[in-house]
Amino acid sequence: MTLLIVGLIVLNVVGLALSRMRKKVAVGEGGMTSDAAQQAMTHAKRERFQFIGRLFQSRGGSSKIERNLVTAGLLIKPTEFLMLNLVVLFVCLLIGLLWIASLPAYVGLFPLIKRSFGLFAAIYLGWKVPRWILQFMADSRRAKLEYQLADALTIIASGLKGGYSFVQGLDMASQQLEAPIKDEVARVLRLIQLGLDTPRALLQMSERVNSYDYDMTVSATNIQLTVGGNLSVLLENIAATIRDRIRLRRDIGVLTAQGRMSGGILVALPIGIGIMLFGINPEYMSRLLKTDLGNNFLYMALGMQAFGIYWIKKLLDFDN
Repeated sequence: MTLLIVGLIVLNVVGLALSRMRKKVAVGEGGMTSDAAQQAMTHAKRERFQFIGRLFQSRGGSSKIERNLVTAGLLIKPTEFLMLNLVVLFVCLLIGLLWIASLPAYVGLFPLIKRSFGLFAAIYLGWKVPRWILQFMADSRRAKLEYQLADALTIIASGLKGGYSFVQGLDMASQQLEAPIKDEVARVLRLIQLGLDTPRALLQMSERVNSYDYDMTVSATNIQLTVGGNLSVLLENIAATIRDRIRLRRDIGVLTAQGRMSGGILVALPIGIGIMLFGINPEYMSRLLKTDLGNNFLYMALGMQAFGIYWIKKLLDFDN
């Protein structure tokens, strides 16, 4: 397994050295057609390391990584993230093997459990921690986009009432709002200027954000642009609905604040008591670190703490 990871890292380094520079899309005076814009976007989506993509494509995790990368606004390919994930896995595995090599060499049930648990923890954390960080970044950016959507719809509706077109309203919103929604709206305008029709450009934005609020907004807007009607009133109603949803999320956060605070106290209390006892009587508490029985108690406590954190998180998890 280690040789496989090292080989993949070598392939990544070689691929980065031989990778071609990304070509900029030049826009002429007359603009590009829809087919040319689609070819440019398809070329941008091609994976640079196809071997890694085929290796992990059958597991079904590459598409989720790609969605999270796009939602988080990270300009890297899924295969590049997978290679970074493998590097972190290799480092954690190396640390775990060095830790196991430093343990006393004797046979027994508890030493075997200790070595197995350490190796499993190193592999699990090395594989999961980069994905957790990516998921956190995607969720954070999605939350910011959802909070800014109501203001953007209000600006577009005001522009429509003033006689502007929908595209001009998008331009107004991109100029008055801050990132990250400013970047997303500017990207929609750029695709429209390249020749892509407005409904498809909006649909691609909803796919990038991967949010229910954006899906609802884009679907209603595309229907209204197709069949006609008072689009400004529709956008104002959607903005009001989104604000109500945000208010409901905040109410849920207030109602679950006590449970989250209780969970944090229950997690921090054993750690605080342990540090305090180490300061009061270090000789007595050092048995937890220097004896096998103390180490086993520590591993058991860590496992129970992890299970408690998972259980509290599930109890406080509400669907938005």
